Amino acid sequence: MYYINQLLDLCLSKRIRISVAESCTSGLVASILSSKSGSSSFFNGGIIAYNNDIKVNLLNIEKELINNKTEVSEEVVAEMAKSVCSIFKSDYSIATTGYAGPTGGDINNPIGTVFIAITNKEKATVKKFIFEGNRKQIVLQAANKSIELLYNTIKKHI
Repeated sequence: MYYINQLLDLCLSKRIRISVAESCTSGLVASILSSKSGSSSFFNGGIIAYNNDIKVNLLNIEKELINNKTEVSEEVVAEMAKSVCSIFKSDYSIATTGYAGPTGGDINNPIGTVFIAITNKEKATVKKFIFEGNRKQIVLQAANKSIELLYNTIKKHI
């Protein structure tokens, strides 16, 4: 949670608006973003898209994309980030999807695999991580890494 204070200051000073679309982090990123007083001036809100129907019906992700690439993929998380950024009219957004365990995953994407997308109105950047630990630890690492990536992305673009 190291980056939340810096992110808050940066967003407030530059009038940057943020939104989130979360799957594996189940709202933890939104909770961290809204934990500081004044966060309503930069955090627009988010969608917890834990179920694929939410990804399809609220985030407008093509069902075929989920069927072809799976919900835990670079392509799906990028679309989640782009969509939530548009829906909430944000400057930047975060999206997360992954396998927090104890079930799920496969040989290519084992438990602990998390895709994080950071997007602005022009481009989505996706990073793949393999976190270790139990479910709670994996989710916490993913949420913290999301905040860090967003902060570093914004710093790069201002």
